[in-house]
Amino acid sequence: MPGLERLLRNLYGSTPQIDLDRQLARVRVVKPVAFDFPALTDGLKRANVGYGSAVLTVDVDIKGGQAVLRDTGQALPLEGPAQPGRRTFDVLDAKTAPRLRARP
Repeated sequence: MPGLERLLRNLYGSTPQIDLDRQLARVRVVKPVAFDFPALTDGLKRANVGYGSAVLTVDVDIKGGQAVLRDTGQALPLEGPAQPGRRTFDVLDAKTAPRLRARP
């Protein structure tokens, strides 16, 4: 899937791992970037690729109901409780108004 690979490389700077059998694409972000989930879902649509869900593993601080990404300072709304530190989050409503929910 050259379109998907190009999209993820351009957005995040590294070569993604794409597993068509499991319908999974994974990318490691090698330098701090602000995440633009609506741009990601729009790019997936243009690449004719379906979007199921996104999972984000990142170091965060929790401030005022928001998860603040330590490397960039980007704040994303948080749904439910979460602790500061390295956490894994499900990205909810990535197409319009992204917010994070901590995984147990």
